[in-house]
Amino acid sequence: MLSARRPVLVLAVILAGACTPMAKPPKTQLEVREYQTRTFETPDAKQVMKAMLNVLQDDGYVVKNAVVELGLITASKDIDVAPGRSGPGGGDIFGGLGGTVVFGGRGGVIFGPQTQPTYRKTEVRDFTGNVSEFGTQTRVRVSFQRKVLDNRGDVVDVEPIDDLEFYQDFFSRMDKSVFLQKEQL
Repeated sequence: MLSARRPVLVLAVILAGACTPMAKPPKTQLEVREYQTRTFETPDAKQVMKAMLNVLQDDGYVVKNAVVELGLITASKDIDVAPGRSGPGGGDIFGGLGGTVVFGGRGGVIFGPQTQPTYRKTEVRDFTGNVSEFGTQTRVRVSFQRKVLDNRGDVVDVEPIDDLEFYQDFFSRMDKSVFLQKEQL
C-alpha cells in the first residue's frame, strides 16, 4: 500500500515545484537608469528644475538642497507607518515618555528603563534629482530610496525604490508640471 502512494507523492512534489514562482533576476544598472531618466522637449533646465520642485512639494517632500548650476535637487519625506499609533508617543497615555510605568505604594508613578517593544514607525523617502541640458532638450534623472526606522529611531531597512510604475507616475506628474511651468500657470 505504501508503494502505491509513493508515485502520487512524487508527482505532487513535482507539481508543487512547478507552481512556485521563479525569482526575478536583479535589474541591471542600465535598466534602472532607463526608467529613472526622462527627456523633456525644452532647452530650459531651470524651468524643468522648478517644475520638479513643484512636484516634490505637492507630494509632501521637504527640499533639502537645490543647486541650479549643477542641476541637483535633494529632498526627503517622512511617512508614519506604525499601525494604530498616533502622536509623538505612539498613542500611549503618558505622552510617549517611553519606559516601564510602576505605581508606587504611596500613589506615585515611577518611570523605569525602556522596555517598550520595537515596531516599524517611520519610512523616510529620500530623493535625488539631476537636471541637465541636452541639446534642445532637458534630461532628468531621479532616484528614490526608502529607509524604515523603528520607534526608537534605529534603522530597520534601507533600499532603493526600483518600481517602474512609481517612476512612471512621478514623471507623469513632472510632464504636467513642465507644461504648467511653460504656460506660466
